[in-house]
Amino acid sequence: MNLSLLTYNTLFNNATNKIDEIINKYHPDIVCFQEVLTDDKNIKKIEKLGYKLADYSNSFIKFGKIFGVATFYNSDKLSFVQSASLKLGNNLLEVFFTLIQIMIGYNKPKTILRCDFVDKVSKKKLIICNTHLYVVAPNNLRVNHLNQALKSLNLDNKSALIIAGDFNYFPYQRRRLENLMKKYHLQEATKNIKQTFKLAYKGIFDHFNFFQKTGLNILRILKLTDRITNQFKNDYIYYRGVKLIKTDRIEVRFSDHYPILSNFNI
Repeated sequence: MNLSLLTYNTLFNNATNKIDEIINKYHPDIVCFQEVLTDDKNIKKIEKLGYKLADYSNSFIKFGKIFGVATFYNSDKLSFVQSASLKLGNNLLEVFFTLIQIMIGYNKPKTILRCDFVDKVSKKKLIICNTHLYVVAPNNLRVNHLNQALKSLNLDNKSALIIAGDFNYFPYQRRRLENLMKKYHLQEATKNIKQTFKLAYKGIFDHFNFFQKTGLNILRILKLTDRITNQFKNDYIYYRGVKLIKTDRIEVRFSDHYPILSNFNI
């Protein structure tokens, strides 16, 4: 039995206005959104595309609206069992970076939403973790949050698990992330993809919002534009207990992130 999962940071819900183009073409069985509006109107709009909401977890308020992560599923193939927000560590370092984010007006806390499903045909249990980690923070803090979340699952090493989303992992200390995932017997489904985030396209930076524009101008001053805009990988999918068939980056520019689609055999 095949199962497909799409993860997509919608950039303050911008991409959901055209998400039907992706859904109608690829028909993913599970959809993990980050930076999505969690109000009833937006949830119902997505459900009209043939999905049911498993759950959502609010993360931050921006432009007077509430955004978070939300996980949707194909109810013809899967049964939803339960959900929970995973436990994440708290320490002085996290408090420091939380204050920085508040000061610059970019307060997007870490969020990991667990949703449990059962495949209706095989009766196999599957856990999906929809992830959105800090933007302003060092990578070691992100790794610590992932470690605390995975530890809190209390699963045996053979349980079917997929953790996907926007890790906001900067391009350094990649080995630390890999070692953490090995600790929990997870393999990377996105290993063949080098870039999932892009501020500039064909030499012109996208007019998405103030933060992207400011960030790109800083990178230009530091002469790091080409490296960051051509090699920045924020979005990941890790898995265990299922067999990976393939992973693709979907080439659309509805957000500053690309949607990522993985197909598995369960």
